[in-house]
Amino acid sequence: MLSLLLASAIAGVPCIPLTTENYLEGEHFWVQWETSVADAEHAADVLAWAEASYQTYADLGWQPSDETVIIRIQPSPSAGGLTTTSECDSGGVTPVITLFVTTMNQSDVNVVMHEVVHTFEYSYSGTYLDGITSWSWWLEGTAVWLTNHADNDPFVWRYYAYAYLEIPWTGVHQTALVYSQPDLLPFIYGTTLLAQYIEDQHGMEAVISTWEYSRDHRGDPIYLPDAITAAGIDFEPFWQDYMARLVTLDITYADELLTPIFVEDHISQLPSTGAPRTSRQPQGMGMSVVHFRADVGEVGKPLQVTFEGDPDVPWIGVLVRTKGVGVNAKLEEWVPLVMEPDGNGAASLDNFDGSHHAYLMVSPQDLSLEPHDYVWSAELFTAPVEEEKAGCGCQSTGTASAGWLSLLALVAFRRRGTHRTRVR
Repeated sequence: MLSLLLASAIAGVPCIPLTTENYLEGEHFWVQWETSVADAEHAADVLAWAEASYQTYADLGWQPSDETVIIRIQPSPSAGGLTTTSECDSGGVTPVITLFVTTMNQSDVNVVMHEVVHTFEYSYSGTYLDGITSWSWWLEGTAVWLTNHADNDPFVWRYYAYAYLEIPWTGVHQTALVYSQPDLLPFIYGTTLLAQYIEDQHGMEAVISTWEYSRDHRGDPIYLPDAITAAGIDFEPFWQDYMARLVTLDITYADELLTPIFVEDHISQLPSTGAPRTSRQPQGMGMSVVHFRADVGEVGKPLQVTFEGDPDVPWIGVLVRTKGVGVNAKLEEWVPLVMEPDGNGAASLDNFDGSHHAYLMVSPQDLSLEPHDYVWSAELFTAPVEEEKAGCGCQSTGTASAGWLSLLALVAFRRRGTHRTRVR
């Protein structure tokens, strides 16, 4: 039996004292328990889950704690887990996992494996206080994602992914205060979508690199674009591609979600213009989505979109073409919004002919949680009628379309190629 084998392996003595007489020693963990909620058999199960997940994370390249970790099983009216850190007499820091249980059951395996991720994260970010000050949101998003590698059960991953997709305008840089906001708390766990996207497109090492970046910024609020750039990734196309794939759920495990990303507006006629509701103006690195229905298109006519955003922050935007909508959508291509320093931008999709849908996605680049307003306009582009100038035999398109033509020329120059459709 795995739990008995693990129990027989002796770990180094923890650098902080135990608080109960009941304990079990493992290779990397010591488990102690209150007899009112657990016994030696339960403790052996917890130890087995912890050691198994530890091995998985270490094999994937994550750095573990230098100290033996204590896991405390304590009675509580509600179940959950918490991983903090304590100072050792030697001057080091050791993680401490507390499992709050009503009655022990098999579902505790996910909680244990999630908390073990935090013991690895603190090897990079420092103390518990350092970690939640720097980026509590990434502590939880990474933990949900990495746990899925150990328990191979994406149910919890998908639960939190829904929470993220329901309120995408929310700023990602949530502070530790989010732990006291139960309506918002699931959102930060839902940044597991971002972690999975990074692994899909850039590999496990890229996620680890974001944590390597935190070593030199312990206790300081970390700005997501800085961490991604430090991982060797160009942030602007990274974020544009991420947004495009959120529309179509073209991320591992997300293709089985039943609810798509929240859409601010569904546009059924052109030309049209719009703005987000005040309560849904996107915060820093949050995003807003506008859907242009396929039936507004016409054969041979490009869809052109202009954007005016809050000039106090830079913006990233993308125009996405899909086959189908919602959870059945397939990503056909995306093109970037060509943005100016004043927050204005534009993009165009060729031949918006009624067979595809389009989505405008915009995101303000900001560390703060302040909301940022914007306005968009969209129409089908019709080439101007050429008129012959009297006396010269030449032709002119007039001056009214000159601005659009020059802007569209810039869009065409910076246009990105077609991205792959989802491979099943």
